[in-house]
Amino acid sequence: MEPLLDVRVADLLTFLAVQRTGSITAAAREMRVTPSQVSKAISRLERHAGVRLLARSTRGISLTEAGRAMVGRVVTAVDALRAIRRPAPTVDSLELTIAGPSYLVTHLMPVLATCHPRLHLRGLELAPAYLRAYVTENVYDAALVIGGLEGRPSTWTTDEVGEVRAVLLARPDVAAKLAPLPTTSQRVRSHPFVVPTVAPSERFVPLDDACPLRRDERIVGHETQTIGAALEFAAQTDHLVFGPLIAARRLVEGGLLVEIPVTGWNVVESLCLVCNETRVLANVRKAMVRALRDALPKMLP
Repeated sequence: MEPLLDVRVADLLTFLAVQRTGSITAAAREMRVTPSQVSKAISRLERHAGVRLLARSTRGISLTEAGRAMVGRVVTAVDALRAIRRPAPTVDSLELTIAGPSYLVTHLMPVLATCHPRLHLRGLELAPAYLRAYVTENVYDAALVIGGLEGRPSTWTTDEVGEVRAVLLARPDVAAKLAPLPTTSQRVRSHPFVVPTVAPSERFVPLDDACPLRRDERIVGHETQTIGAALEFAAQTDHLVFGPLIAARRLVEGGLLVEIPVTGWNVVESLCLVCNETRVLANVRKAMVRALRDALPKMLP
């Protein structure tokens, strides 16, 4: 199961209520649910984290060491969600929260911002697993995603706006060591990679970067949580990185990174704009789709 797909915001709030009150029953009263529902919420979080969060005894309950360690992370996550809650919209603006992986928000939010005169955007950088986890929580109004958004409610629409090509990248001098080009998967195996990872709780979880060379077939040099960090790392070291070419646009144009063609590698995925049609006006959605389709071909190095 993908990280965070089984996490509910209500479960996080319930965990904090138990921590505050020191009691399942008291937390249930505070949350206005039954004690059974509180217990189920804690059980879901424990399954997700893979650790026990509460210690139960004849004297009541208390947080385990793992539970105490998780409190700070949960508070941070809940505060972040509260911070992005939109203020009441003004009559002169159309306020929308646009979510997506950091590289898509960075490069495409300016395109969306200019597609409608009354549009006011709030950018929210979320990894794909978080996008899926929060799609039913009204955290964002629209999202930029690769390949669509699985599990989205029926009120959400999906428009394909272009294609994103993922490639192998490295500094020019590192690429020269792999010459002649195109190189082969076998030659790539001998060079260290920067690979993606995420830490949804106490554990680090490897993420799939869509590289044709599986993670266990590569030399893992270092790990980062964003493709932007991985690209910056590769631009200053002897590491390879596999990722979306659009994310490396400025580094490629500046000559700090170059694409390394590999025989048999051709990873192309659809870029989609998904919108909550109950919160995104039809004419605004059409304007955003049109702007993205016009801009994408010009943005590739």
